[in-house]
Amino acid sequence: MKFNYSLKGYGWAKALIEVDATKLEFTPSYLTDAFGDLLRSFVSLLIDEEEEVTVLWNEEPDEIEWMFVRKNGNELSIQITLYEETYETGKAKGKVLLNTECLFINFVHEVINQADQLLSTNGILGYRNIWEMHEFPISSYLQLKDFLQNGSITIEKKVDSQRVNYNDEQSDLQKELRFLNSLMKK
Repeated sequence: MKFNYSLKGYGWAKALIEVDATKLEFTPSYLTDAFGDLLRSFVSLLIDEEEEVTVLWNEEPDEIEWMFVRKNGNELSIQITLYEETYETGKAKGKVLLNTECLFINFVHEVINQADQLLSTNGILGYRNIWEMHEFPISSYLQLKDFLQNGSITIEKKVDSQRVNYNDEQSDLQKELRFLNSLMKK
């Protein structure tokens, strides 16, 4: 499996997924936070132990729907569906472009490699300037880097065993900065 994602101009990106003999290319626009939603979906599958997450990419006027299903903790089912000209016809009929399975960790690794590349090429502020309406998904990126290194998300540490409000959790800034610093050393 191969996954590439890059910014290709103000508010536009180019994505490629290649599985066996199937090669698909997409050009999501800034109308959806394509890369951010992708990273957040993986974090959701890890933290909330959700079994299914859907991500929508707007290609103006088409829409791409990514459906991820995590099975047995290690496997990931990926279904990509194209809805043509959603401005006019709605999502009544979609065409399934890809329906495959892979190891969850392998796909996360591919996506995080692209996140590393996006940061190295554009920087955090440059990403925001090019992608227009959306920030680089830094928190999801750090959580997934942590998962790849440790097999779970260990950056976050509970301060209080009973979670009363959002102030009950903190993160380890030194660990977060080590992840970012390791990217600069590549």
